[in-house]
Amino acid sequence: MEGYQMVSVLGKQMSGYAMSIWIGCLAGLFLFIQQARARKVKSTAMWLTVLLGIPLGLLGARLYYVLARLDLFQDIGFEYFFIAADEELKTWGAAKGAAFWGAVGGVALAALLAGKIGGEKTGSLLDALAPSGALAIAVSRFGEYSIGEGVGPDVTPEALWFFPAAVVNEWEEWKYALFLLEGLAGLVIFVLLMTVGRKKKNGYRARMFIVLYASSQIIFEALRRDNFLRWLFVRVSQVCCAVVLAFLMVFAVIRWAKKPPEARMPKGKLILCCGLFLAMVGAIVALEFAVDKSPTLSVGMAYLLEALCCIVIGIASWQVIMDEDSADVLEKKTAALQ
Repeated sequence: MEGYQMVSVLGKQMSGYAMSIWIGCLAGLFLFIQQARARKVKSTAMWLTVLLGIPLGLLGARLYYVLARLDLFQDIGFEYFFIAADEELKTWGAAKGAAFWGAVGGVALAALLAGKIGGEKTGSLLDALAPSGALAIAVSRFGEYSIGEGVGPDVTPEALWFFPAAVVNEWEEWKYALFLLEGLAGLVIFVLLMTVGRKKKNGYRARMFIVLYASSQIIFEALRRDNFLRWLFVRVSQVCCAVVLAFLMVFAVIRWAKKPPEARMPKGKLILCCGLFLAMVGAIVALEFAVDKSPTLSVGMAYLLEALCCIVIGIASWQVIMDEDSADVLEKKTAALQ
């Protein structure tokens, strides 16, 4: 694939990837409004989330990118924080110089502020936002095809030299079409949020989105062979996924300690889940080194083991983070006794 595939929008040249991001964000915006109304979110809080979410999401995405590329901005100057650093970035809507996790943080902050001002629970706003995030991810991942991003390792078997299994670049190298798997994963998460999490409240759907996305993204990020963000050899997104899950688990443990004894998850199960999470994170770090250094472990086997570790991470973090609120547990137990 040779360079960006550009399209003309309102007389401006825009990359296909940028257009997919705009489409995903606009679709997510309308979906959030629909979901907020369906959940009877207060109108003031809903519109404040929209008005604050757009600038804070953009600012957060840019700030995350700058922090992940400190080496670059130390060289070119931090005056480029708000402006493009080169001609490629100056292309209107090129969608470069920003990162997803920063946008999530910015929008979450907007929901927090809007909830405080508009008299609405932050969890209700985040629950309405969660499907929009999954949908935007899916659309933008599919759009990576237009810029040659979202590709995996080299495809060795010639029998797989075809789309959608793989894509070929300008050097006639066939790479696995990882962007398709990531886009499909985003759609699966979206469907689960709209079905399994449809009637859940108190931030359940938002936590569900984070657990499913972060645990799956760790392995996807490991497979990427494109311009992913990195600190030396460390993949920034992998670290961020693990840190976000760990933060939510710590918060869940604090909530667990405040619950009445009859509403708590068994202590042994809690310790086991937290221990497994830490062990699997450590195993993934070791496997990342093994991919390049181990003389005995094949690359394919290393990634297979990483994928299994991610599944365990997802299950362990789900058990802790998605543990039901004590009020729900007590209500069910009371109803069962009656």
